Amino acid sequence: MPGSAPLVEHVYFKPPACEQVDSWWVRYKAQLTGLTETARASVEADSRYILERGILAADTAKPEEWSSPRSRTGLVMGSVQSGKTASMLGVSALAIDSGLDIIVVLAGTRISLWRQTYERLVQQLDSGEDNAQKIKRRLLCPPRGIALSEQTHPLTTTYRLPPAQVRQRLNQGKPLIIVAMKQTDHLHALAASLRTSVFNEVKELGRTAHMLVLDDEADDGSILDAVVESSQDPIYGRLKQIPRAIANLWDPPQGSPSNLFSTYIAYTATPQANLLQEDHNPLAPRDFMISLRTPLDVGHPVDTTDPGNLDAPRSSTYPEPVGIRSYYTGGEVFYRRAEAAGLCIPTTNSAQQDLADAVRAFLVAGAIRLHRSSKLGPASVITAQFDTEDEAVARVAPPHSMLYHPSAAILDHFRGAEDVLLWAGIPDRATARNLLDTGDARLPDTLVNDLEADPAPWAQWLDKYTASTRAIEDGFDVLPPKTFPDWQTIETLLINEVIPGTRVAVVNSDPNADDRPAYAPSQDPITSKWRAARDLSTIFVSGNVMARGLTLEGMTTALFQRSSANPLADTQMQMQRWFGYRGSYIELCRVFASDDQLTLFRAYHDVDEAVRTAIIERMMSGAPEPTVLQGLNFEATGKIAGVGNLPLSPGARPFVTVINDSRQPDPNARVVAELFARPSSNLTVAHVLRGRILDEPLELTEAAEFLDRLSFADYQPGSEGFHADFWNRIEARAHAVAPLPDPPLYRPPVKHREGDLTRRTCPYAIAAYLRLWSASVTRSIKGLFVTGHPGELWSYADLGRKKTEQPRFWIGIRYGDGAAVSNGPLALLPFNIRATTKRVIGGELKTTWGASDPNAGPGQYRGDVYFDYYHRDLPVPLSSKTAWRPSNSDGQILFYVNQHKDDPHPTVAVGVCLPAGGPEQFSATRAGVGAVTRNVP
Repeated sequence: MPGSAPLVEHVYFKPPACEQVDSWWVRYKAQLTGLTETARASVEADSRYILERGILAADTAKPEEWSSPRSRTGLVMGSVQSGKTASMLGVSALAIDSGLDIIVVLAGTRISLWRQTYERLVQQLDSGEDNAQKIKRRLLCPPRGIALSEQTHPLTTTYRLPPAQVRQRLNQGKPLIIVAMKQTDHLHALAASLRTSVFNEVKELGRTAHMLVLDDEADDGSILDAVVESSQDPIYGRLKQIPRAIANLWDPPQGSPSNLFSTYIAYTATPQANLLQEDHNPLAPRDFMISLRTPLDVGHPVDTTDPGNLDAPRSSTYPEPVGIRSYYTGGEVFYRRAEAAGLCIPTTNSAQQDLADAVRAFLVAGAIRLHRSSKLGPASVITAQFDTEDEAVARVAPPHSMLYHPSAAILDHFRGAEDVLLWAGIPDRATARNLLDTGDARLPDTLVNDLEADPAPWAQWLDKYTASTRAIEDGFDVLPPKTFPDWQTIETLLINEVIPGTRVAVVNSDPNADDRPAYAPSQDPITSKWRAARDLSTIFVSGNVMARGLTLEGMTTALFQRSSANPLADTQMQMQRWFGYRGSYIELCRVFASDDQLTLFRAYHDVDEAVRTAIIERMMSGAPEPTVLQGLNFEATGKIAGVGNLPLSPGARPFVTVINDSRQPDPNARVVAELFARPSSNLTVAHVLRGRILDEPLELTEAAEFLDRLSFADYQPGSEGFHADFWNRIEARAHAVAPLPDPPLYRPPVKHREGDLTRRTCPYAIAAYLRLWSASVTRSIKGLFVTGHPGELWSYADLGRKKTEQPRFWIGIRYGDGAAVSNGPLALLPFNIRATTKRVIGGELKTTWGASDPNAGPGQYRGDVYFDYYHRDLPVPLSSKTAWRPSNSDGQILFYVNQHKDDPHPTVAVGVCLPAGGPEQFSATRAGVGAVTRNVP
């Protein structure tokens, strides 16, 4: 974090232990049957990296390596619906095998998420029959009978840890595994249980004990911010007390055993708030940051032969040899690589028409998937019974889901579900609501009648999906090509299976809504027969609750009608539940949202990838910690109060106001004189000699080098501190794409210390910006926008065109109405320079750019910011809504030689004019940390 001490990692090499048949990792690895060989290797490699470079990077035998009170905190960044839980369980397995004593998994702020994670942990990490051997190998809290019970138990019972069992397990080196809901009452109950039943036993161990706390969705509820904390959550009133309650697990007011060491790891796909919270907050990631990887067809390969190779090159994605069916389909696929496939569809001005299009798209996609599966459809299985659970899975088509997100308001979710049923033919809202309240609101037969009466709006989706398939095949080298049934086959499946078998459900925090999707078969307690999963074809209407961990299996269609006057990147990034492993049917996926919302989604993805890239560079080369990025029209997070916006570019017309003392010779006069030893010409406008200009412009890097040569006695910033870190972070992201030929970007005069406080308009920062612009035209750097067009993403730009359009800089000297310069190197030039007489107080210019006449007509002098236009015989803009010069135009650097009558020496001032079209980023900053408010046209 800004202002923190440099991150130093201590790595303690341990020879890899032989994989024992009964090791936790071997058991867990055996459960990863649905993953490819490469994906399993990736899970293992990332888990081992987190263990060695994070959890075990400090030695419990050396308390001086630990923060007070004997704790370390870190962050693991994943992607939305990409496998963070698999990583948490993998890390837990390896940690137990490495001797960690207590594993605490914080599993969501809602009961549904808590149970979902608990079930998965029991199935995959704590797998096997519930026999005596299993009971002896760990202590699981809460027991399965309590955690998954529909009955309400006191929390003291839920988190009870019998002291005798705790003592026995700890003495035997067996772990305590705890899955807790991230809610204050649950956390307080767990903390009390740890104090009364565990801490005393730890004290008696005669050795150190290590607790690992894994916080799933750590930006949800686990952020401590002084202002936000005082607010009340509308649903879980004491939600903002969660961070302190989590820290109390290992650092309660009553104290903890001196031999207890704890590591807290925040898992999240949206770490903006985690990174922006203050360093002194107990959950801030102070010690390590790690990024997980996802499968695609690009990136550094996973070392499948040696997943323990921690020094293997890393990137945000890795090549998956199996192909697209095993790719992670996130923003890179939806918004970039598969753009030609038309996966994103702008909504219209008619909400009713958009709903109709989206539901038809979903139902036709369901018929196609059902045909491909050759299994029982959602209507047939409503009354079907099976002898075994496995049969209920094997004979039934996979789940097919749609998400309709009308708004954040709970009442709108029920109304949205009613709208779906009304469109399908239910006669009125009362009838629709009654159907929803039964929990089994199926699409009515009237929709079948509408299909038969007018099949054209439905049949067009078969054509669209066929076209999407061809685009996917071309873009991802898919072989063999997919085939589609004819329309008659699809229509029959729609009529007989998909429409009558599709349910409409509301999933939100309202007590009348469904708890969560049900994708597992259920057993009839009377007949012992099994029924297929309830949600084989379901339209889920939901809001914010779907943005946290609940997964929609087989999701193909999303209708996102929500809009926000103050969009937040982390919140809306989490709402994109269409991300996931959907490669096997990606051609059937559609996202319906407004043009503005789709633009925001693309920008969120771009800045998200920039943060991920920065973390990976930090992992591999010790680069500075990442910058949290946002946009001009969206904020990074609403969980931190007082977030500022720090732009990258110096603005359209930066003018350096610092100037040297005229009582001493100005070294900058020599710099300008050496430059103007080159061929130059007088500039005369309206019969008035305005100044002198070089005959040839400077390239970007030449202009940067020239600005870096300027020096000021009273302004000497250094290569350390906030501003230097700011540029180092940008440089790390650029280097991650391709090594820079001539680093660093930022070259202040003072080396290896902070120097003077950096000014907003700094010549060395302007020089760094020009070097970045030069570097950016040959590499696609994520997280950059385009100046003058802040909605455009640099990574989407045509770099060939950007390279051709990169600006050159014309260098001029503007004459004033003072006396001719008569001493110093400027007086030796073969032309006379008439000095300006700008007002200077205390080494600061009080006037900047010179003459300006907005009403000047053709042949008249409009102003100094257009000085070079007249030299090049270009038409001067008569009016402009922006200070930026047009894209694809040159810039200028204009000098003023300032000397009042009594000044013994002339001094040099400088201003710069930049064209639009350059790189820009907007860094989120904590209140009071380098924040700059500026309106960018």
